[in-house]
Parts: sequence; C-alpha cells; structure tokens
Amino acid sequence: MAWSPRLAAALALVALVALRIAQLSPPDVVPASAPPEVFSAERARAHLAQIAAEPRPTGSAGHRRARDYLLGELSKLGVQPQVQRASVLSRQWGLPYDAAHVENIVARLPGADSTRAVALVAHYDSVPGSPGAADDGSGVAALLEALRALKSVPPLRNDVLLLFTDAEEGGVLGGKAFMDEHPLRGEVGIALNFDARGAGGVVAMFDTGPGDAFPVRELASAAAYPVASSLFPEVARRMGHSTDLSVFKRAGIPGLNFAFSDAAAHYHAPSDTVGNLDLRSVQHAGDYALSLARRFGALDLRDPGRGDAVYFNTWGAHLVSHPIGWTLPIAALVTCLFAGVVLHAARRRAASPGRIAAGLLAFLALLLGVAAAVGGLAWILRSAHPALRVMPFEPYNAPAYRLALALAALAACAAGYRFFRRRLGACELALGALLLWLLLLAAASLFMPGASFYFAWPLAFALLGLAAVTIRRGDAPPTLADAAILVAAAVPAVALAVPGPYLFFVALGLPKAAVPALAVALVFGLFLPHAELLGGGRSTRLSLAFALPGLAALLVACATTGFTEARPRPASLAYAVDAAAGKAHWLSADRDLDPWTAAYFPDDRGQAPSFAVPFVRVTRQAEAPALALPAPSLTVLGDVRRDGVRALRLRVASSRGAPWLFAEVASPNRVIRAEVDGQGVEEPVRGADAKPDVRWGFTYMGLPSGGIEWSLEVEDSGPIEIRLMDQTYELPGELVRGQRPSELMGVPYRLADSTFVSGSFRP
Repeated sequence: MAWSPRLAAALALVALVALRIAQLSPPDVVPASAPPEVFSAERARAHLAQIAAEPRPTGSAGHRRARDYLLGELSKLGVQPQVQRASVLSRQWGLPYDAAHVENIVARLPGADSTRAVALVAHYDSVPGSPGAADDGSGVAALLEALRALKSVPPLRNDVLLLFTDAEEGGVLGGKAFMDEHPLRGEVGIALNFDARGAGGVVAMFDTGPGDAFPVRELASAAAYPVASSLFPEVARRMGHSTDLSVFKRAGIPGLNFAFSDAAAHYHAPSDTVGNLDLRSVQHAGDYALSLARRFGALDLRDPGRGDAVYFNTWGAHLVSHPIGWTLPIAALVTCLFAGVVLHAARRRAASPGRIAAGLLAFLALLLGVAAAVGGLAWILRSAHPALRVMPFEPYNAPAYRLALALAALAACAAGYRFFRRRLGACELALGALLLWLLLLAAASLFMPGASFYFAWPLAFALLGLAAVTIRRGDAPPTLADAAILVAAAVPAVALAVPGPYLFFVALGLPKAAVPALAVALVFGLFLPHAELLGGGRSTRLSLAFALPGLAALLVACATTGFTEARPRPASLAYAVDAAAGKAHWLSADRDLDPWTAAYFPDDRGQAPSFAVPFVRVTRQAEAPALALPAPSLTVLGDVRRDGVRALRLRVASSRGAPWLFAEVASPNRVIRAEVDGQGVEEPVRGADAKPDVRWGFTYMGLPSGGIEWSLEVEDSGPIEIRLMDQTYELPGELVRGQRPSELMGVPYRLADSTFVSGSFRP
C-alpha cells in the first residue's frame, strides 16, 4: 500500500526524536542506603536543607550561618577548612564596578603523592530573597557529599581542593579573590566548577578552560553519563556568561564547567527552594564531581597538554572527540561530497545550479518566516495571557509551551515547504537547504570550530540520503526501502542536530522563542526528503499533523498557566528614602500590578520614577510615609588640591548596618584614579564617544560594620557631589499593609522586598 512507507517513516522518525529528547534527562536519585563510596543525592539533601534554609547574600545573617555550617561539616569530614577574607574589586562588567568583602572557604584533602591539585568549586552565596537551593546550594551540597565519598576510600594520588566561593552573584568576586591572593592558587592543576541557573534538568558540561582536549578525553572515560558539546562553549563565550571557572580560565588553568538550566522560572527567585529542586540534577552533578575527582586525582597533572578538541554526544551517553585540527579537512571532505551530489543531480536532470540557488533563497525565506511566525505567536501569548505577562523569563509549565511552539514551528516549516514545492523540484529545494548548511559549516570551521561538528555530520548523511532516494527515484512512488534509507540517514541528524533546538528553548525561554524556532526550521532543512516522502509537497496533511497537536498542546499550556503557593507570582515592592530631599517612596519594577502591590500605588498619587536603583528599571513610584532611617555616612579623612587634581580620602559606611552599598560620583568631575578598600583603579582618558550619562561608581557587597575607605582623585573642575545608597533585604514591617498573599514572591531580587536609603554629599 502507498501509505505504508510513509507511515513507517513517520513512526520511526517520531520514535527517534522522542528517544533522543528523553536522553537529555538526569539520572535517577541514588538512595541514602547506597554504599559509602557511592554518591547519593538523598544524602546530599540533608546538607541542602541547612544551606538553603534562608537567603544568604554576601554579608547577611543567612550568609554567616551558611558559612559556619560549611566550616562545621568540613571539620566533621576530617579536613581543616580555612576562611579567606579579602577585599576585591572587578571592572569586568564596567560601571558601576563590582566590589565586595568576601569570605571564601577553602579545604584540602591531601593526596598520597600529589602532582597538582584538583579544585572542586561551587559558590555558597545566593542572591537576596532567594534560598538558592539550586543556585548554588546544589553545587555546595554535591561537593560535600562527594568529599564524604572520597574520604571513605584510600587517598588519591593528587590533592583535592574544595573551594566554596563567596560573592559569585556579585560578579565572580570570590573566585577572583582566590586567584589573586590565595597561596594555594598556584597548586591547581584542573578546576571543576558546579553551578545552576534553573531548578532541574540534565547537567551539561557547557564550558571549558584552555587546552580542553585532555579534560574532555577524561570526561568521556570517567563520567557515567556525560552531556557535553564543543558547541556550548562557543555559544557561552559569545553570550558573555561568567562563572567561577572564568577566573581559572584567565589564569591558563584547564577546567570544566557544569550546570543545569531547566525550570528557570525558579532562577534567582524565592521559589528556588529544596522542595522545587529536582534531586536528579543534584545526583548528576555529584556523579560528575566524584568520578572526575577520582579520575584527575589519579593522573599526572603537571603537563596535561594544551590541545583543544571538537566533541559531542551521539546516542545515549557516548561522547566523541577529535582534535580541533581536523575541522578544516572534515569540512573539505563534506564539501566534496556536496559537489558530487550536485553533479549527480545535474546528470539525472533533477537539479541545476541556478535552481539550487533558488532553493537556497526559498529556504532562507522559510527560515525567516518560521522565526517571525513563532516569535510573533510567543509575543502574542506573553501580551495576552495575564500570567505570562508577569513572568520575567518563562512560565512554570514551560515544557508545555516548548512542545506547542516547536510543533507550531514544524507546522510552519511544512506549510512553507508545500508553498515553495509548487515552484521548485524536491531535489532543488533539498539541495538549496543543504547548501545553507554547507555555508554554515564553512563559517563555523573558520570562526567557531567547536561548532563545526553540528553542521558537518548531519549534512554528510543528509546528502547520502538525498542521493540514495530523492535523486535516484525521481517521481516514482516511495517504497519501504526508500523509507528505511531515509530513516537511517536521519539517525546522525537526530542524534547531533535535534538537541540544539530543544536546548535553545531551555536556555532562552519564551521571550526569545524566535531563536529556537529558527533552529527548528534549520534542522527541518535536513529532512526535506523525508517531508517529500511523507507527502508534504503535495498535501496539507503534514502541516496539519504538526499544527493540530501543537494547538492542543498550546491550549493545555494556557489552561494550566497560573499561580499557586508552590508556583508564586512575581511581584516587586521596595521602600526608598531620599534623605537629601526628605522624601520616601514606594517603588516597583512591575508592568502589571497584583492587587496587594497595587494598594501602594493609587492612581491619583502616582509619580514619574525619580529614585534610581542600579541594574533595575523602576516603572512605578508613589509617595510613602517617611521613616527616620539614617542615610549612609561619608567622612572626609583627607582633601588635597594640586595641579588641577583634587585627591579625597573618604570613609563610607552604612549607619543602618546594611550589607550592600552603592556609591557614585554624581557631579561631572572626571575620575582619574580611585582606591576602594585597598583595591586600586586607574581610569583611562575618556574619548568623545564616552557615554555622558554613565557616572563613575561602584557597588559593595558584604559591607563591614565600620565601613570602607575610599580614595578618589578627580579633576578639580568644580564642586564634587557624591551619592551613597545602602540596601537592606526587607521591607519596613511597620509600613507593610497586611500579610502578603502566599502566592506572591518578591522578584527581581535587586529591588523587591528591600529598603533603600540614599544621601547626597558635597565634601
């Protein structure tokens, strides 16, 4: 029967895709009854319950309790922890600079004959308002449980350093302090960092240090379920992500970076609790930490090699790697294969160069159309659905929306294919799409070699399938043999290319759905012969086969999107006192106010936002009762004018004992150099292209009770004005109007549930 090959191919492709996506799941949790040398996430959960019992931003009471707990547990495990206290300032992200007083915790498990140390790294601070069970309580708990398992067996050859960094959330400041000042920094042979930006999902190795061929080879050998791809670092580096591994990378130390990123609705939110954390992700992280500590702990780390590699997962947990120098030869071979298939198609009169170029343009139009359609659909959903409007990143039931949008993208792809198929032949369209893949392979091989595998192998097998079926059979009815050949040719594409759109949906969320939709359409280009076999060029059935379940998934997603106590609604409310003006304000960053928060912003008393908070766009401001809260203090310790330069030595402090301070030079005086708590900064002369509205300043986390010293040299061009603002992480209880509903949570963390007091000074 004519439909049998189509049905067989459809069922096989659906099964392959479903199986590949299912493989992107973390392993099962190992129970606490497991042997002592085995990592158990259930055992790690006991640490999580203590570490994530409350928020622990740097300098807070919760932070001190977490520090003391770690010191106690490390001592119980038989290692002698040390606290590295340091002042640190980073200019990485520009003005205002990030600064902090950090308290890193360092412990060493001695090896029998150490060559260099294996550093296991996680940060123990959290953002304000969030218990940080996933970010990064999961990493801290995983390392504690891994240390317990390491202690249950004879010592390794190499030392193992446990580094629990501070103020990672303030700009990787604890890691910078360790690499700048700690005496053990020179002993690190390899660094393994564990972090999170969601509440679950598979733990991927998403970034590496220099010379990654050696650690990746050992990762493939030692880890039970490695999820890794050299595409990830290429993307991460261009997106500007920074974790504690970055300081080791800059020092030239090899390393691997691990994180999970699903369920991102809980990221940096009060809902990042132990109850919302998927313990399977902790199990996956701990499995990596323990297996790699043992692997690298047994090797000679004095000269690990400096070569880089291209690496990727195939089916299951199989990790393949090859030297990065193979990239161009592989690309050349695939190019020759493409040329051969084009010649074969031309000889059989199935395609011509001109019409292949037309197929390329058609496929480019299809890509843009699909991205615009799905991006527009996501925008409509976020604009129309009241619950989606207030979620900063993605909804709690994100998987339902991902499925719906992926099916919508595929339906648009099928509809676009049918439209262009009326004007071009099946072989011409397929070769046009594969020509784009070839161009992307060439660009990746030259500029992003770690991503080259993503285009090389799926393209090569797609070309073989095209030549064996579409070109060979022409317009003849498909057979079961044709279906089998196309399904076999699709196996590498499913293994290597299909995870890309899925991981883009996870990483970018609903607001940027156009990007994963574009990735879906790009991958669809590998399957145009399959679309033709399934009748997509002549009928609307293929697009309907995607559109109808996509619509059902969308209806289910919209119907199940809402807020509960376990899945609270984000809402921001802050209290601010402008001591210089003698006024107080309620602030919010929300576009849509919930009823409880709206009571603080009556329409007839609304104000244009005037109270500035760094890194936050305040959208609403209203008058508030003025409490007698003291402004931060500024004391002039020295003031010298010489040769048109004014040198000030100041002491700034929080009269309220706040853990966070913001300082800026509010006047137009150009800052020449400064020193913040002993950390020097020399500013270059700003050119004509400098932004006039960017003022010199810094934020300081973990502010000591006595304040910090700040030295400042500025051009003596007129009076200098300095603005100071401190932040505590709670609202004034006497002004809060009734208990906040349990289905609300304070987000974003830089503003919500905080009290700010600012003051202006003219020293």
